[in-house]
Amino acid sequence: MDKRWFTAATTFGAAAVVFSAAALAQTPTPGATVTPGATTSPAGTASATVAITGTSVATGTSVVTGTAVATGTVQVVPTISVPTTLYVPGGTGGFPFADPAFQQVWNRTDSLVASGQVSRTWFWGPGPNTVGLIEQYNEGVGGKRLVQYFDKSRMEINNPAGDRSQPFFVTNGLLTVELISGFMQVGNADFVKFHPACIPMSGDFGDVLAPTYFAFQGVSNTQAGDHNAPDRTGQKATETIDRDGHVGTDASKGNIAGVNFVHFETTTHHNIPKVFWDFLNSTGPVRNAQGNVVNEQLIQPWNFASGLPISEPYWAKAKIEGQVKDVMIQAYERRALTFVPTNTAGFQVEMANIGQHYFDWRYRNYGYCTSEPVVTPTAPVPAPTGTVVTGTGTPAPAGTTVTGTGTPATTGTPAPSSTATLFIATATPTSGPVITPQGTPVP
Repeated sequence: MDKRWFTAATTFGAAAVVFSAAALAQTPTPGATVTPGATTSPAGTASATVAITGTSVATGTSVVTGTAVATGTVQVVPTISVPTTLYVPGGTGGFPFADPAFQQVWNRTDSLVASGQVSRTWFWGPGPNTVGLIEQYNEGVGGKRLVQYFDKSRMEINNPAGDRSQPFFVTNGLLTVELISGFMQVGNADFVKFHPACIPMSGDFGDVLAPTYFAFQGVSNTQAGDHNAPDRTGQKATETIDRDGHVGTDASKGNIAGVNFVHFETTTHHNIPKVFWDFLNSTGPVRNAQGNVVNEQLIQPWNFASGLPISEPYWAKAKIEGQVKDVMIQAYERRALTFVPTNTAGFQVEMANIGQHYFDWRYRNYGYCTSEPVVTPTAPVPAPTGTVVTGTGTPAPAGTTVTGTGTPATTGTPAPSSTATLFIATATPTSGPVITPQGTPVP
């Protein structure tokens, strides 16, 4: 299998971009999620008749008052409870940044949101969702590396002895590739088999309409196989996909502005429509290394944060803020982009809360597909007490006026600088052998 599309994790830096989470799935809380074909809610009591046909996977416990009819096998997979001393989604846990370099990356965009100087949503989130964690990385010191999770992604330091002034000192994981393929990355080009993620890429929590990451396995370039596309520059994105990965065409979507393809990525052989290309090349206010607020291209180059496209864009249905809407979704190596044309202008293109989705998949036993055997991962555990070094952001110069577009900031408290315990995540599921893809990673 030709893996020349694959971009090594060490080649990308964490850069800045603007996006909203208003229409995206939030972190699952202990409750019930039955896949596929049944609608459930987080833990609670509901009066309903629930019909389940086939093999279903339920995560957590659901209380239903009424008649429950199950045809086939119902497999209950309990969600792992991670203590709030380790993980709090939404960046409100008060966790310090695990390294000054993490805070510097966060400061570039999200410090402006936290201070109210820019009205847009978070690039990473209000603050870290976890303490510092140590995860397996074969090229790291002792085969490990320091990581920290945020709503939107995961920050990583692969080589702590590297040049901190370089944009790639802090990297940004190939989370989309892992969630779609079911192979967890444990080295530059080493992956261990885990399981694909049956977690919706878009939509409200518990949505049963939106395609899951696993649904994109048959149309994406991952360890599970390559699915290339021809150069379609000038054509329009009209393909559709459902929750289970069935694809089709809706010619009416070609009438929507911005769905024409304007860029063909020759490395991964996928097309990018204008609405996503414009977003990835947008400019806005950022805080530079000197602490000044300036207008710059938010991603330099455009693929630093998202990575390269690994699928074509597909139209799908998703329940967003309680309403069923049409949404166009495209998978990239590090993020999933969504386009909802009925959203307010300026807030139509968004990115998924993939940092939350990935943490739930890797550590909280969430997202099992009905065809996958259950292998419970080991939860993150604390390492010996130590000091986490943190950095300090620089406020904007007095009198600076900052303008920008994006979704208004949600309420949240940026993580403070303090002394804290460094925790080690010892769990790398090993339900299969380490696999080294063929081919040379793209530099």
